[in-house]
Amino acid sequence: MKAFPLSRVTLLDGPFARAVRTDLDYVLAMDPDRLLAPFLREAGLAPRAASYGNWEDSGLDGHIGGHYLSALALLAAATGEAEPRRRLDHMVAELARAQDALGTGYVGGVPGGAALFEGLRGGAGVRSLGSSDHWVPWYNVHKTFAGLIDAHRLLGHEQALAVVVRLADWWLDIAATIDDAAFEAMLDTEFGGMNEAYADLAAATGRGDYADMAVRFSHRAILDPLLERRDDLTGRHANTQIPKAVGYAATAAATDDRDLWDAARFFWRDVVERRTVAIGGNSVREHFHAPDDFSTIIEDREGPESCNTYNMLKLTQRLAADRLEPAHLDFAERAVYNHQLASQHPDHGGLVYFTPMRPRHYRVYSQPETSMWCCVGTGIEAQAKYGELVFGEHEGALAVNLYLPAVLDAPEFGGRVRIETAFPADEAVRLTFDLDEPRELTLRLRVPGWSGGLAALAVNGEAAQAEAVPGAVLLHRAWRPGDTVSFGLPLPLRAERLPDGSPWQAYFAGPVLLAARAGEEHLDGLLADDSRMGHVAHGPLLGFADVPIVADLPADEVLEHEGPLRYRLATSAGAVELAPFFDLHDSRYTVYWPVAEPAGVQARRADLVAADRDSLNLDRTTVDKVAFGEQQPESDHGFRGRDTEVHVDGDGRRARATTASMAVTLSDPDHRGQGLRVGYRLTGAPAAVAVRLGGVLVAEERWDGGTESYDIDYGLPEALRAEPRPDALDLEITALDGRPTPAITTVRLIRWAAP
Repeated sequence: MKAFPLSRVTLLDGPFARAVRTDLDYVLAMDPDRLLAPFLREAGLAPRAASYGNWEDSGLDGHIGGHYLSALALLAAATGEAEPRRRLDHMVAELARAQDALGTGYVGGVPGGAALFEGLRGGAGVRSLGSSDHWVPWYNVHKTFAGLIDAHRLLGHEQALAVVVRLADWWLDIAATIDDAAFEAMLDTEFGGMNEAYADLAAATGRGDYADMAVRFSHRAILDPLLERRDDLTGRHANTQIPKAVGYAATAAATDDRDLWDAARFFWRDVVERRTVAIGGNSVREHFHAPDDFSTIIEDREGPESCNTYNMLKLTQRLAADRLEPAHLDFAERAVYNHQLASQHPDHGGLVYFTPMRPRHYRVYSQPETSMWCCVGTGIEAQAKYGELVFGEHEGALAVNLYLPAVLDAPEFGGRVRIETAFPADEAVRLTFDLDEPRELTLRLRVPGWSGGLAALAVNGEAAQAEAVPGAVLLHRAWRPGDTVSFGLPLPLRAERLPDGSPWQAYFAGPVLLAARAGEEHLDGLLADDSRMGHVAHGPLLGFADVPIVADLPADEVLEHEGPLRYRLATSAGAVELAPFFDLHDSRYTVYWPVAEPAGVQARRADLVAADRDSLNLDRTTVDKVAFGEQQPESDHGFRGRDTEVHVDGDGRRARATTASMAVTLSDPDHRGQGLRVGYRLTGAPAAVAVRLGGVLVAEERWDGGTESYDIDYGLPEALRAEPRPDALDLEITALDGRPTPAITTVRLIRWAAP
């Protein structure tokens, strides 16, 4: 399916048009000169304003600037407003000035980036990209590539193309000195969608060397299992892998490589069919868990990451452009309504990083002055893109894909087409042809997979017969100016289990996920501050023991319709009000409900009580924790180390060992820490470790072998509890006796002392 340019789709009043306007306000609240500061600094030029803080001054400097280029281009195209284009022109001109000052073609905000990348010549420094000294520099630079490419793709911005071509050529020169083995080793560190960027440049310029570089960025460690139709994703960082798959599809289009198309399709099906929850999102704590065990997604406060869904939608559009499947549009509709739209606050425009699926937890919202997370970058892009999905051209037909109020300017089809609807609040949909003259054409109306078909289909008020095709119906006729098509889309109620079949259930009305408010108490950090972990909803977890249980019956037997998109859910605690999840903000919420056969409610309640027994106490006594082997927790705690290796078990649980030393910084601003809990996983070989906290030896442990896992509690030495106490403590893990350490799983600073 071919998409129409965003500039030719106008969203009419409704939640999606309002989301675009809210996004525009949020983007314009950001200062472009502050976003440009890292680029100018790295070019030896004086910034016009101080850099933002948060992720913008802690190693990922400049990444939001790249996203900002894309967002400005998207908003200029989507709204027609002049200010986004004016700011974009200023940003591109300043990047060109920085590029000229450096003189090599490079431009970026990565601290010390010019020297870092120059040090990759000959391949000697490729593994340093994954060291504790740098935070994913290629991922960062990719945002600059993508923003400049978007400026040209969407607006024909010639200076942006000139800057990105010089940047691309700079890397071609260095890459020519790196052999394939070293290049592949470099790709073990997250690199964003660099394969997509070079493929898009190949399409824009016709240059074969760019297509060749897209192929080099394919990362065989991920691609080869996909080519073998093998799922090797468990335990991997999700949003490191998804952009690679987007790049496989882009490179396939640039090189006409059907194997790459097949790999991208296999990835999409695996993630959508086996790893995706009700909102259309995936992952826990940013990582793919085992597809046969979704317990962590119910238990954890760090649920699906918004970046993942943004990139899965990009992959969906790439695949649909090549070979449309009805499932592509079903997924897009689910993700757009229930994750993307829901991840923007409708009033202040704050954006969400994690959307917990844990019952009765909540989301945290960004602020334009304090929050520079990856999901802010993708979020300011995503909220501008809704118009891309509404219409399309498929096999010569004018396709309507999403039923939301919008106007398409389509001169190739003879004029304009208007959708008028309040769907999903109202099932009625009306299309009007505003044609310049009569025109014969085929109209393709999507039939959603959740629906029973389009009800009462009519042309100019008279019943019409349409040709059914997979996922759609076709109306072919000679259309006249003013002709209308009308139909209804009733919202059937349905229940959906977690993908592993475990007894947790979500409820839908048509495509709309329903949720219940669950109180506004202890929404700690609801509006994020500028701390490194401000994106996590750190407020207390509420237990499972008193979550209402729902009878395991068909949805229409436990849901009662009350009004437009309002329902009452029958539970063990009485009726609960449900509303669209995308309308629910500034509150705790429940999306997934525990279900049981009527005779099994008591046993189900006992299981929920048991699940609380250890996990809630541990969470409440944890002052700070680090999950070793997981990128974001390590980065947020200043991980540094030498000769370390990540271990992943069969369930995707990550840990990290070292033959030298590694360290993180644990935060204790209120001086509550009394003990340290260290998780050890033996990997079969002899192991030994010294644990130091704040420079004080806490423990030495030795093992002669084994494969067990342990959590060992240590009391804090008296020296660390004496006043005045520090606000943070460095934890150092060191190998002993010539042995490696065991794999360290999770380390916690806790409030009570070990016995």
